[in-house]
Amino acid sequence: MRETPARIRRFELVFLGTRGEIKIRSRRHRRHAALLIRHNDARIMIDCGSDWLRLLPAIAPTAIVLTHAHPDHAWGLARGAQCPVYATRETSDLLRGFPVRDWRCVPLGKRVLIDGVSFKAYAVQHSLRAPAVGYRIAAEGRSLFYVPDVAWLPDAAHVLRGTDVYIGDGATVTRRLIRQRAGALIGHAAVATQLSWCREADVRQAMFTHCGSQVVGGDARRLNAVLRRLGRERDLEARLACDGDQVLFTNGDSPKRAAGSARNRIGRFPVSIVTAKRSKPSSRKHAGLSPENASSAAATADVFRPSQARTTAVSTNQRRRLIKRNAVEHLD
Repeated sequence: MRETPARIRRFELVFLGTRGEIKIRSRRHRRHAALLIRHNDARIMIDCGSDWLRLLPAIAPTAIVLTHAHPDHAWGLARGAQCPVYATRETSDLLRGFPVRDWRCVPLGKRVLIDGVSFKAYAVQHSLRAPAVGYRIAAEGRSLFYVPDVAWLPDAAHVLRGTDVYIGDGATVTRRLIRQRAGALIGHAAVATQLSWCREADVRQAMFTHCGSQVVGGDARRLNAVLRRLGRERDLEARLACDGDQVLFTNGDSPKRAAGSARNRIGRFPVSIVTAKRSKPSSRKHAGLSPENASSAAATADVFRPSQARTTAVSTNQRRRLIKRNAVEHLD
């Protein structure tokens, strides 16, 4: 009797954007850092900075999860959202001026199930006025830790142990951008420091988003060579994420390999990293688009079109009101 092949279920990540709150942009890092998780019918968007204000309909998330309230992570919600928005109480309180109808609280250290995907929030040091968290995310027996902004991760070895992939803060590669205030660290840990956290926790794969000026304005080949060297020194693989890159987790032995992809095996699970092609916007398919919008060339081009100099469509008066009440002052 012929055996029926086991169904291969997928747990996919799409890097919608990988740029931090900086002025410069590049083909590889155009829009504010945001991650899309696709699992079954779920489309969970993590962070929604001001670059995404006009593009949410094209992404069509079923849920949005915020790490903190800084403009490059949350101000894409200035006109509200058509789906639930998950955040810690501190973050949602800072953004009460936005017309979000369905706020849902994420308590620290407790597992929350969002569209079949498990999220567990851990407090990190990054900002005093906009407290940030990192998320341990799990589905289909795989897990990752996502923390696009971090100066310090308390008890990193315990928090990260058992995760397959670490996705961290790419603001700076070797020189930390940190200052201390009121006994807390503010800013960004270097990539090298975060790789040391991964080594202590036996995490074998790391990717970095929320890229800073050193990365966005630098030579991509040279920087990735530096990351590979830093990773080898710690017995792990490290690379920079770019807009449009995908990470595909599968529960089979032979995940389908897309053109231009790099196969990596991480721990017990096969993983494919698909690198986005750097062709013209009109000829590229963006993996982050919803099925309804994927067939629309206009929508695809709009997501990939290089942003204009003034991309933050939050009104001047709205920005002044938020800053006046010390809601989301960007201290980094």
